[in-house]
Amino acid sequence: MWNKSISLPIKKKETQDGAGFSDAKYEFLRGIPADFTDVTRNDEILAAQKGYTINQNVEIMACNYSGQRWLIDETDGQIFDIKRTYRKNKGMRLVLSCERRETNGI
Repeated sequence: MWNKSISLPIKKKETQDGAGFSDAKYEFLRGIPADFTDVTRNDEILAAQKGYTINQNVEIMACNYSGQRWLIDETDGQIFDIKRTYRKNKGMRLVLSCERRETNGI
């Protein structure tokens, strides 16, 4: 059923170092079971109409998601920006349509 796991940011803590520079650190909800699925042609067309691209669909349980804008694939550390969310067949699973980030900087 689940083929990978993801991490979602849940809290951002901003601190300042001795020189006064701001440093943001995130707390994560880790080990969320996820199913990485292929992007369909309809997903690609809808994304193109909205002006972005989709590289990956990630299905998770809806109770784990609370409006985050990005996620981390725990297997390789790749960061994905969440572009669209929808419920599949009115079930408990939520599909996150994501675009792979070029850089791994948070």
